[in-house]
Amino acid sequence: MTPAQERAIALRSCNGAPAYPDLTSWRDASPNSGHPDLVVIAVAPQFQPTVVQKTLQLIELQMLLLEKPVACDSEQSQDLQAACDTHPKLQLAVNYIRTLLPSVQCWRTRLQAGELGRFLHGQLTYGKGLLVNGSHFVNLAEAWLGPFSLGKVIDRGVPCLGIDREASLDLLATDHDIAPLYVRCIGAAGLRAGELDLWFEGGRLCWLNHANEIDFWPRRKPTSDESHASLATHPELVATEIDHYQQKVLEALHRHIRYPSASPLECSLSNGSRTLENLAAALIDEH
Repeated sequence: MTPAQERAIALRSCNGAPAYPDLTSWRDASPNSGHPDLVVIAVAPQFQPTVVQKTLQLIELQMLLLEKPVACDSEQSQDLQAACDTHPKLQLAVNYIRTLLPSVQCWRTRLQAGELGRFLHGQLTYGKGLLVNGSHFVNLAEAWLGPFSLGKVIDRGVPCLGIDREASLDLLATDHDIAPLYVRCIGAAGLRAGELDLWFEGGRLCWLNHANEIDFWPRRKPTSDESHASLATHPELVATEIDHYQQKVLEALHRHIRYPSASPLECSLSNGSRTLENLAAALIDEH
């Protein structure tokens, strides 16, 4: 018995729903089941392009939800895009869950409206792989600030999970006078983390490590005898509902399928590929 067959049996016993070791087995067992609207592919990134190609050969569907990162490097990402381009009606989403949370989208609207003024700098702290874990928070920073370019690679770090590294680097916010985002890894110490800390003229915006809310310290108006303004003593807290992210992702995808013009897809394949591009470049050994 193959590992896939063993997992299918375990899944059936867990939830009582039909489970199959691969798509061909499902199609053979259910030849008249039609075509699903949505397929979720959750495999390691090095296998994702091949699995997507096989899926599209077997079934027609409206949307694919891909696990992040979309691939291991830019070349694989381009292969994935090419395979999907042959299905022009297909829509693709990447499972960067934070981008789809209403609280994150609300803050993006406020930032795009210029409520906090100029972006000054930020720090992203992560552990357990730049692509696997750190990319979640790079994608969150992109959702709030727009695209980044790769600045200096500080340390390529040690290998992680067979496909990744514990790298530290600087990203530059291209829409904000190339203000820096310092990406720093603590994974070499055996720590997993994910935190984004952004400073603006109008205050400090944070997704703190393992937090269930977004913290914002607004800028206080200085008194007549103060030369510099300070931040509020206590932050404003906005619940993220990250504990129910599966529901939020499904709701967002459902809205987009039903009302595509009114509910644009916030985590498209191009979005996920953009996140991957700079990070994969930082992992390339130039020596």
